[in-house]
Amino acid sequence: MSMVLDTPENAGRCLCGDCPSKPDELKSFYCARGASSAGVQRRGCLCADCPVTIDYDLTGEYYCIEGAAS
Repeated sequence: MSMVLDTPENAGRCLCGDCPSKPDELKSFYCARGASSAGVQRRGCLCADCPVTIDYDLTGEYYCIEGAAS
């Protein structure tokens, strides 16, 4: 697994904003920026379909809970 670069281009391709599990907070792009400090309820995860996940060959999901990819 590769570390995801926190760039505007990658952030713009991130699917976190549409995720049913995303907490109501401004932060997103969890695979690069780390877990949410807000409570997250697992309601489905879009990570597997995210272009960033695919480009970086990530195998995890729920980065909003688990933290940034490393």
